Amino acid sequence: MPILSLFRSLEAPPAWCTLRSFEIIDLPENQAASRKQATAKERLLCTGGTAQIMGPDGSVILKEGQFLDIHDKPGFAAWSATGHGAKTQVVRLCGSWGEDISGCGIFRVADEPNATNNGDPVSYPKSTRVDSHYHDCDEYWLVLEGRGTVVVGDRFFDSGPGDCVALGMGHHHDMASVSEPVKAVYFETSLEGRKRVGHLWNHTHGPALPQPERI
Repeated sequence: MPILSLFRSLEAPPAWCTLRSFEIIDLPENQAASRKQATAKERLLCTGGTAQIMGPDGSVILKEGQFLDIHDKPGFAAWSATGHGAKTQVVRLCGSWGEDISGCGIFRVADEPNATNNGDPVSYPKSTRVDSHYHDCDEYWLVLEGRGTVVVGDRFFDSGPGDCVALGMGHHHDMASVSEPVKAVYFETSLEGRKRVGHLWNHTHGPALPQPERI
């Protein structure tokens, strides 16, 4: 069963999540993995190496940090991905988010005891540059490498490879410390409310209005 807002690829996410499943696909060089679109929305994010995504009528090349929305690509309901490079990896994100979404990408977190916090003030020990912030959307952190302590509101829990952290709209969140350097995916889904993009802070953007059911 999921622990609080944390789930893995074979576990059901919290009911409020528009990200319904994910898959981390490692692609040895020149080897392919084939899939069929499983949900209304499906995004492929390259998280290492170079991936060639192939459909019946052509292909798209993705390098680290680039993504492809399968649902917007005619003829790609059935697709295959081939790795070109020793450490090619693709993250598959499946769900039902809206059209107006904020963004996605890769972030890295290291232990930096003297790091400053540009976000909202915190009352707990902190040794990373991740700022305590909230969003006008739900966000998901998918840990690929390393281990870190995630803070959501007043809750603390450990995260490691394969964990997905569901961060509900308006809830402050942070990765306060890491025991091993972290590489992770962030995926910010449907913008809501004032539809502001990026990290938001009480001291700059006004008080957060967390959705109480999204925990």
